[in-house]
Amino acid sequence: MIRKLAWSVLFPALFLSSLACSTKKKGILNIGYNTINAKYNVLFNGKEALAIGETILAQAFDDNFYEILPIEPLNLRGENFDETTLVPGFNRAEEKAVKTIQKYSIRIDEVQYNNQIEQAYLLLGKARYFDRRFFPALEAFNYLLKSGAKRSVFVEGKIWREKTNIRLKNYELAIDNLRPLVQSLPSNNAFYPLANATLAEAFLQLEALDSARYYIQKAADKEPKKKNKARYLFITGQLFEQQQKHDSARWAYQEIENLKRKAPRKFTVQAKIKKAFLASEELAESRELQLKRMLNNYENIPFEHQIYSALGELYLKEGQDSLALVAFDQSNQAPQLDIYTEIQNYTSLYTYYFSQGEYVKTGDYLDKVLPLFDEQSVLYKKTKRQRDNLADVIIYEKRANETDSILDVLKLSVAEQRSFYERFIEDQQRRSGEELKKQIETKQFIQTGRGKSSFYFYNSNLLLQGRQSYLSQWGNRPNVDNWRSASELKSAQVEISQKSENIQILLEAFSNNPDQYIDLLPKTEKETDSIRALNQKAYLQLGLIYKEKFSNFDLAQQKLSQLLTKNPPEELAVQAMYHLFRIAEKQELNRAEDYKKELIENYPESAFAQLLSDPENFSATGIVTPERLYENVLSLYNNNSFVEVLEKLEPLKVLTSGSSIEPKLALLKAHTVGRLYGVESWKEALNEVVDKFGEIEEGKTAKNLLLQIEATGELREQGPIYKNYKWVFVFQREQWNPIDPSVLIFQKQIKETRAQWNISIDPYNEKFVFVVVHGILDPNEIEQWLEENKTNSLTVLTNENFVALSSQYRTYLKTKSWKPTK
Repeated sequence: MIRKLAWSVLFPALFLSSLACSTKKKGILNIGYNTINAKYNVLFNGKEALAIGETILAQAFDDNFYEILPIEPLNLRGENFDETTLVPGFNRAEEKAVKTIQKYSIRIDEVQYNNQIEQAYLLLGKARYFDRRFFPALEAFNYLLKSGAKRSVFVEGKIWREKTNIRLKNYELAIDNLRPLVQSLPSNNAFYPLANATLAEAFLQLEALDSARYYIQKAADKEPKKKNKARYLFITGQLFEQQQKHDSARWAYQEIENLKRKAPRKFTVQAKIKKAFLASEELAESRELQLKRMLNNYENIPFEHQIYSALGELYLKEGQDSLALVAFDQSNQAPQLDIYTEIQNYTSLYTYYFSQGEYVKTGDYLDKVLPLFDEQSVLYKKTKRQRDNLADVIIYEKRANETDSILDVLKLSVAEQRSFYERFIEDQQRRSGEELKKQIETKQFIQTGRGKSSFYFYNSNLLLQGRQSYLSQWGNRPNVDNWRSASELKSAQVEISQKSENIQILLEAFSNNPDQYIDLLPKTEKETDSIRALNQKAYLQLGLIYKEKFSNFDLAQQKLSQLLTKNPPEELAVQAMYHLFRIAEKQELNRAEDYKKELIENYPESAFAQLLSDPENFSATGIVTPERLYENVLSLYNNNSFVEVLEKLEPLKVLTSGSSIEPKLALLKAHTVGRLYGVESWKEALNEVVDKFGEIEEGKTAKNLLLQIEATGELREQGPIYKNYKWVFVFQREQWNPIDPSVLIFQKQIKETRAQWNISIDPYNEKFVFVVVHGILDPNEIEQWLEENKTNSLTVLTNENFVALSSQYRTYLKTKSWKPTK
C-alpha cells in the first residue's frame, strides 16, 4: 500500500518536472523554470565574468589628463585596438550568454516567453563590445532591438548600439539615433546620464565641442555614480577651457572638489591643479603655494609626479626657468611616474630648450620622448620629424665639442693630461655612485607597496614582487636548458662567473687608469691635423645650419667667428667670411663692409669675392632660389649634358652655400665627374661628399655607393655576359651638333632597315661624344648592312668608328680607357 502511494506521488512529480524542462511549450512551469535557471545560473555567471573584465579594464587604464579625457575608458595602452583584448572574462561572458540563448530560449510563434533572453542578448553585445569585436556586437544589439524587448532593455540596448557605432566611427549615425532618444527620456530615467554621455562622445569625436560640453554636463548633473560623475565634470571643465570660458571651467573643477572623498582621488588632485592654473595672474604666489601645499599632503604621494609637473609648467609661465627645470626633474624621478606625465615633461623640456637655442639638449629630450609614443600615431610622426630636423645640428655640435676637448687636452703636458683624466675618473665614479643610490631608493619606495593595484601584467609593483619571489626561491639562474637542475647549472655558472669577472677587471682597469685614456690620444701630426680639420668643418656646418635652417643669426655668427679664430684653410675661411657678411648686412652695416673688404682684398680669386665685387655679372641666370638652380642643373644632367653641368655648378656653389641644396649639388657633381672621368674619379668625388656631408642623407648615399663599388670589385660585370655588340662612332665635342644632318640621316636609315637596332648619344668625356648603335648580335650584320646601303652617301661613316662587345664598351665608359686612333 505504501509502495503504491509512493509511486502515485513520485510519478506525477517526475512527469511535471520533465514538462518544466521543455522549451517547446509555453506553460507556466516551463516559463518559470527556464527563466529562473537562466537568471540565477548561467546568466548570473556571465554577468559576473563581464564585471571582472570591466574591473580589470578600469584598473589597467591610465587617464591622460593632458588631453581631453575619454568619456568611456576602454582600450589598454600597448595593445592593438583592432585586435581582441587580452583581458580575461569577456570570452566567458559571451559563452554564458550564448548558452543561455541556446538552452533556455522559449520562442514560439515568433514570441519570446523567457524574459531573460533579452538580457542574454544584451550581455552578448556587451561582451563582444569590451572584447573589441564591434561588428559582432552590433549584430547582437540590432537583434535585441528587433526582438520586441521591454522598454528598459530596449533603451539600454539602443544606447549600447550607438556606443558601438561610435567605436566604428559612424558618428553622424550615432547622433541621429541618440538625439531623439535623449530628448524623450525623463531626467530621472536610469539611462539618462549614459545616453547623454554617449551622445557627448559622438560630438566630441566630430570636434563639435559646444554640443559635446552641453550633453556631458547634462550627464554629470544626473549621474548617480560618483566616479562617473567626477569624470563627466572633469571633461566638462576641459571643454569649458577649450572654449576659453575659464570661470565656468573653475566651477566644474570646484564641483569635483565638492564631492570630497566620494570622487576618485586622481580627479580631485587634477581638479585642484586645474583650478590653480585658472586663477588670475594677481594670485601667482597663491597658485604656487597651493601646489606646494598639495605636495605636503601625504594622500597626494601617488600623484606627486603630476603636481611637480604642474609646478614646472607654472614656473615656466612665470619665467622662473631654473626652478621649472628642477620641478620637471623631480617629476621624472617620482616612483609613480606615469607615461603621459613623462611625455608632458619631456615635451615641455624640449620646447623650452629649443626656444633657448640649445638644440643638442632639445634633441636629447626628443630622443627620450619618441620611444614613449605609439609608432603609428600622428604625435610620433610629428615628433620624429622634429627630431630629424635637428639631426644635423646635434651631430655637428657633438663633433665640435668632442674635437674641441681632444685638441684642448693635446695642448697639455703629459703630467697635466694625467691630472685631467684622474679628475675625470673621480667625477665619473661619483656620478655613478649617486645614480646607483637613486635607483636603490626608487626600488625601496616601490617595495613599500605605494603603487596602485591593477591587473598583474600591467602593474610594475606586482611584477617586481614576482621577480623577487622567483629569485628568493631559485636564485639568479642563467637562461639555459634544465635550469632547475643544480648539476646541470654548475658548469654554466662557472663559465658565466669567469666571464663576468674578466669583464669587470677590464672595465675597472680601463676606467681607473688615466694612462689608458692618454694612450688613445693622437700621436702624430697627421692625426692631429685630421681632428683639427673635423673640428673646423663642424664649426662651419653649425654656422650654416643655424643661419639657413633655424634663422638663429646670433648662434650662427658665434660659430662662424669661432671658426675664423682657428686659422682654417682658405676654402673654409671664405665661406665663413661670406656668411658673416650676410648676417652683418641685417644687423651691423659697418661690420658687413669690413667682411666684404677682407674677402675681396685677401681672397680675390674666390667665387665669393667675385660675387661681392661684381654681383651684376655673376652667373645666376636670373634664377633666385637654390631649388630652381638645382632643378635647372639636374635637367642638364638628365639630358647627358655633363660638361655643361660642371660649368654651371661652380658659380652655384656660392649661391647655394649653407642651404639644403648644397649637399645635393655636391652629390650631383660627383656623379657628373664619374660619368666624364670614370670610376676612380667618381670615387674621389664621392669621398669628398662623405668628408663634407657625411652625417646627412647625401653623405650617407655617397658612402653607400662607395661600399657598393668596393663590394663589386670596381663595378666589374656580374653574372652571365651575352655577346651583344656596339657599333660606336666618335665625334669631337667641339664639332658635335645634336641636330647634325649626317647623324639624323644615319638614324633614319638605321630605323628603316633594321628595326631591332637602336641608336643612342653617349657623352664619353669632355673631348668626345659617341653615337652608338645597339642591338647587334653578330659583327657580320654590320658588314651586311654596309653592303646593302653602299649606294647611300652616309657621311657619318667617314668618322672614326669601332665595334666592341657590350661588356667591353661598358668598361670603356667606367674606366675611360678608350683611346682615339686618329
